[in-house]
Amino acid sequence: MAAEKEAKGVEAYTMSSMVKLKGFIKNGFDTSTIINVIVSFDSEFEEFRQRGFTFPPNLFFYHEVSWSETIGVLINEHKLSKEEAITALRKLIAKFNLQKVVRLDFDDLLEKLVEEANQRVAKKFNNPGLKIGDNDVIIIGGFLREKINFVHSGDEGFLKTCEELGINTVRLPERDFMKEKEIKGWMKKGRKD
Repeated sequence: MAAEKEAKGVEAYTMSSMVKLKGFIKNGFDTSTIINVIVSFDSEFEEFRQRGFTFPPNLFFYHEVSWSETIGVLINEHKLSKEEAITALRKLIAKFNLQKVVRLDFDDLLEKLVEEANQRVAKKFNNPGLKIGDNDVIIIGGFLREKINFVHSGDEGFLKTCEELGINTVRLPERDFMKEKEIKGWMKKGRKD
């Protein structure tokens, strides 16, 4: 639908519509993935490209609740300043062209499904450590609504809950992340000497 606007003798036309993307693979990043990519890979897309996640056909998404969680962890655990943390997150969003999933009023129905799935997971594995937090419930609920194909995470409870809900998961290669971080630490140390 086109709408005509006039201002000071200037005519402008705008179009608004819904676009459904077919043939694209939708990847969702949980908060731990966002933090690991920022800290271990300096927000570089190349590591994901090497693992076959090229754009297109891959599209990348994060949930809005991950913003404050990510900033907090980068400041408190990785000792970045608030400005450095925000800059790093914005760089990641730009590099991966991350699309934001926002929480909608009717997401509470999906979040209830996520809570029930997580309870089944904890019971099935007889492991209360697989219980996920409220923000994880919100993130997975948003990913369900957006029909995310693959969820990237390093959190076992998060992954198993997604699997219980029929969402494909990609486990973070924790060993690779730790090795990369160690190597970067050596390189930074060598430059200061």
